[in-house]
Amino acid sequence: MASAPRWEHRTAKGTYVGDVDGQPRALGALARLWEQLTSYRDTLAVFASSKFRAAHRAQMLGLLWPIAYPTVLMIVMSVVFGVVFRTDLEAYPVLLMLGLVPWHFLSHAWTSGMHSLLVHSEIIKRTAVPPWVIITGTVLADLYNLGFSALSVLPLIAFYPEAFKVSPALLLLPLVVVCLIAFGLGLALASAVLNVIFRDTGYIVDSVLIALFWATPIIYPLSRVPGLGHALMHLNPMATIVESVRVIVMQGETPSGWLMLSVFGGCFGTLLLGALVYRLFAPVVSDHV
Repeated sequence: MASAPRWEHRTAKGTYVGDVDGQPRALGALARLWEQLTSYRDTLAVFASSKFRAAHRAQMLGLLWPIAYPTVLMIVMSVVFGVVFRTDLEAYPVLLMLGLVPWHFLSHAWTSGMHSLLVHSEIIKRTAVPPWVIITGTVLADLYNLGFSALSVLPLIAFYPEAFKVSPALLLLPLVVVCLIAFGLGLALASAVLNVIFRDTGYIVDSVLIALFWATPIIYPLSRVPGLGHALMHLNPMATIVESVRVIVMQGETPSGWLMLSVFGGCFGTLLLGALVYRLFAPVVSDHV
């Protein structure tokens, strides 16, 4: 039996759905989230894939850019910190690349997600697609870039085979990637709605990214951070993500329980905070784009 036609009405106090001939019923927060996830899953998938294709259309290198970008950074930093400053770290290019690949995803997903509502303002004005679909689709589009960026690690296996350990711990990498996506999505959700209302949000995010880069053990291992600084590093989700990837790939070991707890707590805590900020400002987004 075919279901009755449905309608949806969004207000600042909640979302109401119902049959055409029936009375409206208010949806709770979790019910509304599930309703929207099931209703817009196809829209989300199409938007993410089309966003990725559009980003690499009419380019000289095309899909090679996600591979070339971290590779060039790795070569430059390896020369600067491995030759000029004479670091004593073994397989330093591998250590660098395992930090640069997740960092490239986060920085690009955060900035592109932040600008997504302004870039696609016509969708907000002319359709009933919720703003979170555009933000999430933009972040997921960068997941394709993350996959291609990860390919830049493969050539290093030929030069530093001893730096890679094949072990069952590699099965934890997808979980770390999920945490990375959650972290980037939380930052994008909050900054996207704030950027619509406060147009200088981009300057703040750019400044935070510079500070976060140096506060994340990308060009140095976490073990080199002494004392209190080492403990404070666990409050930085990107630091724990990078360290977890290095422990899994370079040591072939399962990250410690405290490290994994820091990863999950920091990333999903950021996602929850970003969702709360989004929920607070989302009702007025269409008035400012």
